[in-house]
Amino acid sequence: MEQTGGWTRVTDLTTRQQGVNPDAEPLVFAAPRIDHEVPGVQWMGRVGRANAIVRLPDANIWNGKLVIGGTPAVRNEYALDWLLADIVLQQGYAFASCDKATPGLTLRDPLRSMAEWEEAYVGLVHHARHLVTQVYGRAADKTYIAGVSNGGYVVRMMLERHPALFDGGVEWEGVLWLPEGRHLLTTLPVYVRDCPIYWNWRGDRTVSEQHAALERLMEAGLVEASSLFWQEYFMTYWVVSLWLYGRSLDPEWKPFALAWTNDWLRDPAELADYPWQERAGVVAQRIRPIANTGRLTKPLLSVAGNWDCLIPFVHHAAAYHDLVQRQGAGALHRMYEIEGGNHVDGLLRGDLRGQQPVQPYFEAALYHLENWVERGMEPPASGRYSTVASFTDRVKELLSVHPCTER
Repeated sequence: MEQTGGWTRVTDLTTRQQGVNPDAEPLVFAAPRIDHEVPGVQWMGRVGRANAIVRLPDANIWNGKLVIGGTPAVRNEYALDWLLADIVLQQGYAFASCDKATPGLTLRDPLRSMAEWEEAYVGLVHHARHLVTQVYGRAADKTYIAGVSNGGYVVRMMLERHPALFDGGVEWEGVLWLPEGRHLLTTLPVYVRDCPIYWNWRGDRTVSEQHAALERLMEAGLVEASSLFWQEYFMTYWVVSLWLYGRSLDPEWKPFALAWTNDWLRDPAELADYPWQERAGVVAQRIRPIANTGRLTKPLLSVAGNWDCLIPFVHHAAAYHDLVQRQGAGALHRMYEIEGGNHVDGLLRGDLRGQQPVQPYFEAALYHLENWVERGMEPPASGRYSTVASFTDRVKELLSVHPCTER
């Protein structure tokens, strides 16, 4: 795979010197604590079709290991700077990430697809390993992969299909792509259609109709406790995600072929009419090449909020854990259900309203994975966790914990 790019020497690889990219800022409740500078070199360029960045601390700081970052949604290669990079760089890790080759609205193009993500990440891992050997004179002792949302899907997929490249992984709220079951194109149409009914936007809905809409929303994975946040997710994620992933997976359905318009945020009826049950067979054919299998041969720790308003816990996190169990790989997987956790920590700023950030659990899971792989220390059991202190005894060391969010 072709690589083009160049090196830069910097006195600090963290965002304290590099600055914060607009794609990174919305994903976290607040910036992680930066305790010290991390001098080193960074490579920026292209690996195949993907834009990528590789950051390598100075040899006297490097801990001998590499973390590959799985970027969420259609964000760029800097999207994980606050969520992951600033944290692992301070621990001495080398770090590499890419934009999955489909940044922004690339997936509008019917000739592009999510199938590119696998090739992009295989290329990234090989290139990052090559650069590690080139700079340090030896290969990394361990390679881990960690990501969030569709980057969490990438973590699962890479461990399933390319286990020889990794020693283990951590994923947060990974999207589950299966030909059958409740994937995004079966839940988002329900949210977009039924929330306006539940809210009685037009003022002509009966109480019975509103109640029936709520029942359908909950059957599609939403929890009533999170209803205060549905409006934010509707305006920010639901409608545009339905259009973008619908356009990618079912481009023959005419409304998906239309250009995006903000009018859909005021009246989503055109998209809300998507006949997802009728189109299930068509979509299944396109999902099958990218589908998760649950066949793990390397350790994977998963964290997910049970108030997730975009990637509902029951249909993604819990369903993936069940898939792994059915494949006989349950001993290699832990699923951590975070009480009151939602999909995007950045939307919690100003008022938690019963929620809590999930990032500290994600960070703690990285240390649990490290101990499991390198020291044989069993990680916490799968289950529901309400406080960070119940999940780890290293709370004070976590760089993503903020006093105002601690339970």
